[in-house]
Amino acid sequence: MPGSNVTVCVCAAGGGTGRTLVATNLAAALHQQRQGRTLLVDAHSPLPGDGPWLLGVDRAKSVADLASIVERLTPELLESYLIASPSGITVLPYVTGYLQHRFLTPALIQTVLTVARAAYDTVVVDLPTEGAGAVQAVLDQADVTCVVAELSPAGALRARSMLELLRALQFPLERVIGCANRITDERVMGNDRPTALGGLPIRAVLPEDPRAVNDAAVRRQPLVLADPRHAIAREIDRLSRDILTTSTRQLASGEREADGNDLDNVIGKLKLSLHKRLVDEIDIKKADFDLARDAVRMQELRTRVEAKILTLLEEEGRQIRNRQLRRQIVKSVLDEALGLGPLEDLLNDSTITEIMVNRFDQIYVEKSGKLTLSAARFLNPEQVRGVIERIVAPLGRRIDEKVPMVDARLPDGSRVNAIIPPLALRGSAITIRKFAKTMLGTKELIDFGSMTAPMATLLEAAVQSRQNIVISGGTGSGKTTLLNVLSSFIPDDDRIITVEDAAELQLRQDHVVALETRPSNIEGEGAITIRDLVRNALRMRPDRVVVGECRGGEALDMLQAMNTGHDGSLTTVHANTPRDALSRLETLSLMSGLELPARAIRDQIASAINLIVQQSRLQDGSRRVTHITAVTGQEEGVFTTADIFVFQQVGLGPDGKVLGRFVPTGFVPPFVEGLARRGIKVPREIFLPQSA
Repeated sequence: MPGSNVTVCVCAAGGGTGRTLVATNLAAALHQQRQGRTLLVDAHSPLPGDGPWLLGVDRAKSVADLASIVERLTPELLESYLIASPSGITVLPYVTGYLQHRFLTPALIQTVLTVARAAYDTVVVDLPTEGAGAVQAVLDQADVTCVVAELSPAGALRARSMLELLRALQFPLERVIGCANRITDERVMGNDRPTALGGLPIRAVLPEDPRAVNDAAVRRQPLVLADPRHAIAREIDRLSRDILTTSTRQLASGEREADGNDLDNVIGKLKLSLHKRLVDEIDIKKADFDLARDAVRMQELRTRVEAKILTLLEEEGRQIRNRQLRRQIVKSVLDEALGLGPLEDLLNDSTITEIMVNRFDQIYVEKSGKLTLSAARFLNPEQVRGVIERIVAPLGRRIDEKVPMVDARLPDGSRVNAIIPPLALRGSAITIRKFAKTMLGTKELIDFGSMTAPMATLLEAAVQSRQNIVISGGTGSGKTTLLNVLSSFIPDDDRIITVEDAAELQLRQDHVVALETRPSNIEGEGAITIRDLVRNALRMRPDRVVVGECRGGEALDMLQAMNTGHDGSLTTVHANTPRDALSRLETLSLMSGLELPARAIRDQIASAINLIVQQSRLQDGSRRVTHITAVTGQEEGVFTTADIFVFQQVGLGPDGKVLGRFVPTGFVPPFVEGLARRGIKVPREIFLPQSA
C-alpha cells in the first residue's frame, strides 16, 4: 500500500509496559507490509530512548538537530539528513543527548512530523505521554493510535486514563486500538477484552517471553525480523494489519466537512446546543457564584464541566472531524459556561489594552492606541448579560433594571464598566481597561517616545522634593500609567495612602494603604465615596496621599490636604490642557457643597499645585507628555503658569506616525532652587532651549 501515508502513534498507559518494544517491532512489521519508506520517531526526552539502538543505529540526527534548519526543511532535505537502519527503517530520535531537549517545542515537532509524512509512506512514533503540548502535536498528525497496556487492575486504571487523555485531546476513539503486553495466560482476560483493560479495544495480545525479547535486543534486530514465527512476532504482524485496515477504513469513510457559512452555522448551533444541555445538567450559575472565591474548588468544577462537554460533543458533534476545531469548540463552550466567553482570548492577548463590547456581535479592541473590530463574537445578547453578572456577583454588586450600570474589576485588576438596557439602547455594553501585567518605568516611557530623559529627571526630582503634582489628560491618554511611574519615585520610608474608585495603582513601596470606594447596597445605602475616603485618609497619618482621579467635591479636600502639610501628593483630572486642568479643579471644588467664594478656591489651587503634567493620546494612537507646566500663582483672579517642557508636533510621517520633538522652554521652576540644599541635583542644562 505505498503511496498512502499512514502515521501511527504508539503510547502507553504507564511506564515499563514495553511500549518501545511494540513500536520498533510494529515499524518493522508495517515496513514489511507496505514495502515503502518507513520512519520510526523515538519521542523520548529529555533523555534518548532505546529505539535507535534496538534497530542497530549507533548515530542519528535528531529532531532537536533540525531546529536550526526547520524553516527551510523539505521532504528531500529530511531524507538526506537521516540514516536508515540495517532493516531498512529510518530512525529519527527527539534527542541524542540531554542538553538537546531545550530545543524541542510543539511547533518544531509538528513541523518535522508534517514534513516526515510527505517524505515517508509510514511513520511510527514511540510516544511517552509527558508534555501535553508535544503529545498533542503528535496526535494531530496521527491516523491511528496504539495503546500498550499490561493486564492488571492498575493497568486497567491506566488504560482508562489514557483513553480520557486521548478524548480530551480530541483524538477519535474509533481510531484507537489496544495491545496487551506481557500476558502470561490469555485466558485470564476472559471473553470481554475491552472490559479487561478499562474499555481499551484489544487487537493484539503479546505473551511474556523475556528470553526471546532479550535475544533480539542483543542482536539489535526487531523480533518480527529475528524470529518471524514467534508468537509475539505473529501478534504484532496481526496488529500491523489491523492498523492498516483501520487507517484505510477511516480514509474511505471520508472526513469532508461543511465549509464557509455552512460550517459556521453548524458550529454556532452546536455551541448553543452544548451550552443549553450543559446548563440543564449542571447548575453552573449557582456553582459558579458559590465557588468564585475558591480557586481550588473552581478548578474542580472546570474539570467536571470540561468532562461533560467532551461527552456531549461525542454525542452531538460527530460531523465536526477536525481535531483542532473540536478543541476550539470545547474551549469556547467551557469559556462560555465558566469564564467570560469570547472575552477570555482577548484578555489573554498581551497586545490588547482595552476591550469594548458595543453589542453581542460587535467587539472592538485597542492595540497600540488604535481601535480595531475584533473577530470575537458573543452567541446572543443573553450571553453578554451572563458575563456581566459573572463579573459583578463575586464582588457583591448587582446589575438589573433598578441599577443598570456598574463599575467593577476582574481578579487580575482590570477595570470594568457595564451598562444594560434600557439605558443601553443597542444591548448590554462592556468596557474593560486591562490591567498591565508588567509595570512600566521611566525607561520604558522614554523608549516609547512618551517623554525624554531630561523630563524624567525633572519629574523624579519633583516627586522626591514633595511637589504637589496633577496629571491631566483625556480618557485613555495614559494618566494612570504615568501616575504609577511618578509614584515609584516616592521614598520607601514615606507612608502612602491611595484612594481609587477601582484599584489600578501598582505601588512598589511596602508602606502603602490602598482604599477603594464602595457602591450603595440594594436598599440604596452604604455607599462610600472618594470624598469619604480622602477625608478618612487624612486621619491615617499619611506622608503622601495619592488619589486615582478627582472627579467631584473631593478635589477641595485634596487641595486642603496639600495646603496643610500633606505636600508631595499626586492625583489626576480629566482635562485637555494645563490651564483647563486648573479650571477643572476649580469647578470640582465648587461641587463640594461648601459656600466658598471663587477667589478663595483659586487661592487654594494656586498655593497647592506645583506642577501639571499634561498627558495626551495623539492621532496615531501614541501617548505623549505634551506639557510639563509650573503653576506660579495668580494675578487678579487669573492663574499664572509657565511651561517647562512642551511637545512640538511638526507633521505626520508616511506611515501616519506623528512627528515632533520635546522642547525645553528655558523656564526653571522655582522649586529647583531649593533642591540642591536637599541633596537633589537637577542639571541646569536640561532647561536650556535646544538650537534647531
